[in-house]
Amino acid sequence: MRNRGTERAPRWFAYHFVTVDGKRRQISRGPFDRKKDAEAWLRAELQLAREGRPTIPHRQTVGDLLDEWLAVVSHRLAPSTLAEYQRIVEHRLRPQLGATKLADLRPAHIARAFDALRQPGGNRRGKASKGLSETTLMHTHAVLRTALAWAVKQRMISTNPAEDVDRPKRQRGEMLIWSAEELGKFLAHCQSDRLYPLIRLAAFTGMRRSELLGLVWTDVDLSRSTVSIRRTRTRIGYEMVDRATTKSAASARLVDLDAETVTVLADWRKAQAAERELWGSAYEDTAHVFTREDGTPVHADHLAQRFERLVKAAGVPAIRFHDLRHTHASLLLAAGVPVLDVSRRIGHASAAVTLTVYARLMPGQGQRAASLFASVVDRSDRDAT
Repeated sequence: MRNRGTERAPRWFAYHFVTVDGKRRQISRGPFDRKKDAEAWLRAELQLAREGRPTIPHRQTVGDLLDEWLAVVSHRLAPSTLAEYQRIVEHRLRPQLGATKLADLRPAHIARAFDALRQPGGNRRGKASKGLSETTLMHTHAVLRTALAWAVKQRMISTNPAEDVDRPKRQRGEMLIWSAEELGKFLAHCQSDRLYPLIRLAAFTGMRRSELLGLVWTDVDLSRSTVSIRRTRTRIGYEMVDRATTKSAASARLVDLDAETVTVLADWRKAQAAERELWGSAYEDTAHVFTREDGTPVHADHLAQRFERLVKAAGVPAIRFHDLRHTHASLLLAAGVPVLDVSRRIGHASAAVTLTVYARLMPGQGQRAASLFASVVDRSDRDAT
């Protein structure tokens, strides 16, 4: 251990040696502001050496580590998840930390990188881009922490510096939902639009966008008024990819339909058959329920853009397409439908998840609980007398 600082501002460095592939290599760390911190690091390193798992010295940068980690985990990630990790690495982590030597990475480096990402132009999307939200930074921190945890297991580093950085907290913004009157007004406005059957099914079932876009006719039983959700269609980059799986085990479910929605889907199926006949051999028969005129499945971007225009034209409060799902669940809960039934209908993992997301949208629950408790206690008092 060496002191390379001045008398007024000592700075401590610690080092020891390990043998790797028959060669003696030095592992060092520092500077530490306090001697006891340097001693603590050295004790931990020597303990690892005694256990036969010393830190292996690497000249890697953080960017090198992220590339290696992505290559290792890519086979067990869903394509959409891998694409998101790659985007986080390329646009956020690599510009801020990629050139830093992995062995030199400290919590302070990570904290400064995240402060920079909070500022306008802090990511690769250009100086005009606004700073990242805390929710986005939370996901970014999770990716970095996981990659560094893998580096610890590979003995590239002895500790995970991301663990010592305050984690960004998810922002809980106000959930945007429509009232029953606003939803009715919107549906009446877009009834003649090509996407109306898709939008109605979303509003009347709470299905996710990926579930709607991945729906095929063999999963629709109009005679029994049900839809089986077994697959999804998700966006990776600009491309849309079909997956024969759902978001989770609970997402695979059977959803009952109301009579009017069944009629809308039956009419849509006839219209789609007419288009198939009109296009002839040029028609691309993908078996998807919601398609463009030539049979190609609806793209997520087209749906989002068209929905936004329809909302604006209808004169109702602006919401996202995904908020149709929130609207469906909240209207059911407000109508007194049991939480467990709502949870199963929208494909949540448990009723607890539904309660966590929608509890504040269940009006009167607290007052009903208070009144029920008071009636029970008051009745027991009267019985006692």
